[in-house]
Amino acid sequence: MPKTIFLSVLFAFLGTLSFAILLNIERRKALFASLGGGISWLIYECVLLALHSPAVAIFLASLGAGLYSEIMARRMKTAATIFYIPGFIPLVPGSNIYYSVLAAVRGEQSEAITQFLNTIIFSAAITLGLIIASALMSIYWNVRRISIKKLIQEIRKR
Repeated sequence: MPKTIFLSVLFAFLGTLSFAILLNIERRKALFASLGGGISWLIYECVLLALHSPAVAIFLASLGAGLYSEIMARRMKTAATIFYIPGFIPLVPGSNIYYSVLAAVRGEQSEAITQFLNTIIFSAAITLGLIIASALMSIYWNVRRISIKKLIQEIRKR
């Protein structure tokens, strides 16, 4: 099992790296952005293995990718989208979209609706993870900035 997870994380990293290259992301930043894709897929695999819930796994992986993206954007002094977009690539529910269209073409309405609803749920989980990560990091950076200002004021008083 761990060998399978390792390989899937490696392939997620390589696929994300390919996507980062297609987006013309600077080489050094592309490697870190691809690492975000690998991390998000590792979180997805581990949570899926533990909880057997793809929606929860995608949400937590999205949250992890969002937090990683925000931190790396600050560290590398660049826009967070450079890390967000490649980090979410492994989580995009492409197979669900494909299977919903395939079922619709075959006339299997029940299966098409099920797959389509799964696509909507997984997309919502990605979006929710992104929003929460962005909000948490915004709160963190503001609290940190305010704390540093208070510390500086306290030092100046002495």
